[in-house]
Amino acid sequence: MPQALNDTYEELVQRAQELFWTKGYKGVTARELADYLNVSQSTIYNKYTKDMLFMDSLDYYTRTYSDPFLKQLRESTEGMESLREFFYKLIDALLDKTFPKSCLMVNTVVEMQNENKEIKVLYQRYFDTLVSSYKVVLDKAIGLQQIKYPEKKEAYAEFLLGVIFSLSILYKINGRSQLRTFIDEQLSFVV
Repeated sequence: MPQALNDTYEELVQRAQELFWTKGYKGVTARELADYLNVSQSTIYNKYTKDMLFMDSLDYYTRTYSDPFLKQLRESTEGMESLREFFYKLIDALLDKTFPKSCLMVNTVVEMQNENKEIKVLYQRYFDTLVSSYKVVLDKAIGLQQIKYPEKKEAYAEFLLGVIFSLSILYKINGRSQLRTFIDEQLSFVV
């Protein structure tokens, strides 16, 4: 029997995010969401809809996981080595299950594509932040004379976005050393 609503909305969003992260938006029914959150189905239908919880889960993911991770990347000073460490930390998070199933935003893009305009705005903002973070680090690498063709910075930033998508698949079939080798090989295209 579901409990009275004792959790804050933020706590419900955090727990809903866990379910969406592992099963995707389409893989979760309103009933399953209500059971997982230990609330009545009427709460999901009348107060906090599945769509609302999903959108706020994406926002929570950005604030809790990606924003701090990207802030740390932007504040780094080692240029290309900072990018390498960023990707190595991402590999560790994927393999050590800090991220229960790949990147929630990447999963959402793959699952939802362009089905929902609000979600598209959220993940476009996420990817814009990711690319701009790459550009900040690439500027530092250019300043350290680590990049042979600085005029290709825009293309390199977009290329690195593709590396994130690749990792979201490759971590499922490769071990840590293979993934690190993959990152080293990808970064060699940038220097």
